[in-house]
Amino acid sequence: MADRPEIQADSVSKTACGECGAIIDVSGQVPLSVMQCPNCQTKFVVPCQIGQFLLMKCLGKGGMGATYKGIDRVLRRNVAVKVMQRSLGDDARGTERFFNEARALAALNHPNIAHIYSLGTERGQPYLVMEFLGGGPMDKQFTRERPMNEMQVIDIAIDVAEALKATSEISMVHGDVKPANILLDNEGVPKLVDFGIAQYGAARESGGAAMGTPNYIAPEQARRQQVDFRADIYSLGATLFHALAGRAPFEGSTVEEVVAARLRPPVPDLRQYRPDLCDKTVQIVWRMMQIDPNDRYQSYYDLLGDLSAAHKQAGQEALGRYMAARNPPAAGEGESVNRGVDQVKGAAPPTKQKP
Repeated sequence: MADRPEIQADSVSKTACGECGAIIDVSGQVPLSVMQCPNCQTKFVVPCQIGQFLLMKCLGKGGMGATYKGIDRVLRRNVAVKVMQRSLGDDARGTERFFNEARALAALNHPNIAHIYSLGTERGQPYLVMEFLGGGPMDKQFTRERPMNEMQVIDIAIDVAEALKATSEISMVHGDVKPANILLDNEGVPKLVDFGIAQYGAARESGGAAMGTPNYIAPEQARRQQVDFRADIYSLGATLFHALAGRAPFEGSTVEEVVAARLRPPVPDLRQYRPDLCDKTVQIVWRMMQIDPNDRYQSYYDLLGDLSAAHKQAGQEALGRYMAARNPPAAGEGESVNRGVDQVKGAAPPTKQKP
């Protein structure tokens, strides 16, 4: 059934309908299956319980486990509960990676990194309890047809870069920066999550497939070479590209094609998909995604400085378009003024120099 990852949890006998408040007998129902309220016909997920946490619905699944929206029945607050899948329960290496995420999060106290509340084990399954972020993941904020607003993306980029700067200061490489691992709280503040493959120091995995997500993985990570914080800078750049263009920077019919594409120059041209972006934004993403780590930003200080400059430039250009739209020129005032109005209406601006 949908939203039923392979975990072991205790059934509950009754639950309340979130729509009408009716108390519903769910004894005998399959945990995390979908049923209908007999009173108002609203569909809901049958909850289940791990420890003191009531799991209400699945928020997402990964290679190691699944994350649920939950309720802490003792402290009476919403939480996110990540549970390792049952099939991995006897895998010592997988379990160690799961605990590694908990240790990594516990070592950090940053406003743009999800806070960890507790760690436990139930029926041999490790689980991690974190703050619940109601705004959802960044990858739900854009589509191919509706990419994100430039200013909003830069705001998110600054916050996530600050979070990654904090991880780099303790010699940590996140290793899987992507839109799905950037969650927004109810006020729209982005927070970095999923440190399951985070590594300390200049790290190199031995054997097996490259870890990370094909659309965002750094070239050196794909080649299974030594990586450092610059791999996270690359992945953040690919994330910004996806949000701004509405499409991933590299596409292919197979995972191998997607990974191989990033190993060949040149870096894809963001302006091909978003000619309205300011020069600084395009240049930043281009530099972040250079194949050679030595050609990328060599510190988060430099990256953050350029992101701040891009924020200012994008704001000034947006203000100029807004003012041009509010004060259209009189007839015959010239093409140069009319061009500003055309841009607001969606026409492409004059060709800008590529990075």
